[in-house]
Amino acid sequence: MSHDFSKEFFAAYHAAVFEALGEDAAKYNARIGINLANAWQRRLNDLPADPAEFKKAIEAYMSGPFRFSDIARFEFNDDGTACLYVKGCDICHGNEILRNSGKKGSCPISQMVKSAMGKALKTGVELTGSEKPGPVGECYLRYRIAR
Repeated sequence: MSHDFSKEFFAAYHAAVFEALGEDAAKYNARIGINLANAWQRRLNDLPADPAEFKKAIEAYMSGPFRFSDIARFEFNDDGTACLYVKGCDICHGNEILRNSGKKGSCPISQMVKSAMGKALKTGVELTGSEKPGPVGECYLRYRIAR
């Protein structure tokens, strides 16, 4: 499945928007993530109430109408954590543009998943970090789920 726009366009646009936000970028990053989660939830008949249904619903969205990367796989772990693995992310390339000009990158996807999971599973969720093991566009977004 191809994107409706070029990766280069989106990367440049993402970088331009977050550069324009300046010092307020972090605050808006969280709000953008919440808005993206709300848009996803409006597409659903019902919020997925358990981890298996959440995984299925979020992966379907991220591989279909909200395709921001080549791969987006979500996993829940037995220890109360969860992880979104992303590869080929368009947003990461925009963040690389920001970093190359001395600015900080912003990932609204990390906040989107945090908000969506918290609302769907009716629990607290904390973003505990991200790991970038490979090329630009590959990362693991890690979460802790309140019990």
